[in-house]
Amino acid sequence: MKNEIVKLGFMLFLIAAIAAGILAFSNGVTYNLIVATEEAASSGPEVAGAVIPGAVGFENMDSSLIEKISSENEKFVDARTVIDESGNQVGYAVRTLSTVAGYGGDIEVFVGISMDGEVAGLKVLSLSETPGLGTNVEKVDFQEQFIGKPVDTELVIVKVPPSADNEISSLAGATFSSKSFNSAVNNAMLIYNEYIK
Repeated sequence: MKNEIVKLGFMLFLIAAIAAGILAFSNGVTYNLIVATEEAASSGPEVAGAVIPGAVGFENMDSSLIEKISSENEKFVDARTVIDESGNQVGYAVRTLSTVAGYGGDIEVFVGISMDGEVAGLKVLSLSETPGLGTNVEKVDFQEQFIGKPVDTELVIVKVPPSADNEISSLAGATFSSKSFNSAVNNAMLIYNEYIK
């Protein structure tokens, strides 16, 4: 009886060890592919055109500048110059996480900043907000409020119709998500003003 229990325990351990080994191996094989796919999805022509209308791609910025920003701003993800079809620079794109948590956590946003120092476009890269409420931060009618705003003034979410140039109308029923999205935009503007401009 005792030998039977030991034998079953050993078999269970052996099966679990083999399964763990297979999972570790498959993770190792697919990890770089997944990272490359995610990177391509967040840096292709579609994303460039979303953050700066008419743009077709990105160019990397100086790595020492990126490292400096990363060490001083924990919500910073990346920054790049944005180029048009001729290879001319048409603006900047700052990729950042929200500094204020949304209902479902951080929101990751790529913020396009024109050469004139205005918000040119926005692209949500990841969020875990409530479907039908918080996910509405991805909708054009909400994001259009940010377009054309100068990046030298902090934007504020309000629950009433905006009365000042720096005010953005909150989404009904999604105040946390609105404030979280806004904090990501403000963080991108701060990074632009402190390090890139």
